[in-house]
Amino acid sequence: MNGTIIKVWKLLHTGKRPVSQEVIGIIGTGRGVGVTHFTVLTAGYLGGVLRKKCAVLEWNSREDFKNMRKMCGKEKAQAGYFQILEADYYERAGIDTLLLCKKSGYQAVIVDYGTVKEGNLDEFLRCDRQFVLGSLSEWQMEAFLEFEGKGKKAEKGWKTLVSFGSEEARKSAEKRLKIPIFRIPVSVDVFAVTSEIIGFYQQFF
Repeated sequence: MNGTIIKVWKLLHTGKRPVSQEVIGIIGTGRGVGVTHFTVLTAGYLGGVLRKKCAVLEWNSREDFKNMRKMCGKEKAQAGYFQILEADYYERAGIDTLLLCKKSGYQAVIVDYGTVKEGNLDEFLRCDRQFVLGSLSEWQMEAFLEFEGKGKKAEKGWKTLVSFGSEEARKSAEKRLKIPIFRIPVSVDVFAVTSEIIGFYQQFF
């Protein structure tokens, strides 16, 4: 094994199981900014590296989880979810699903709220941890800057992340908004937790 593989192997096999529960909300400032990809990636890190028992909820109207279930050859269990690796995925979730998962012994409940325009912002803001995803691509930047520019800095409890756009645009947006903007590492396989992905998530968990 090379050094990187050994490092990842050790992290995967020495993670401790925390006893507390967290609800983690993920929302996008527009469509196509990578919310579902980041949701699945987060489940891979929390379940595979930190060894947490995870529930992943699709609280939006896109039905991406349904498509993922079909492509992965999974059948829905009687409990209303399907499992991939260490995480349980719930399609068409809502408040009832969230309350069920909070009572079911999960250590992390990750919620994909879709976009801010879908009307789930209030629920998102109630989460213990909050991640807002935007894009600095020219056709998506306006919506991102508009959302992040609202309200007072002290009222924002979320972390701001981007996958798309130049590094120059990211630094410029940081100066304009006066907040840190984190770049999500490139992840070709959403189910593969690399050393770079691990290093990225260690900033937050």
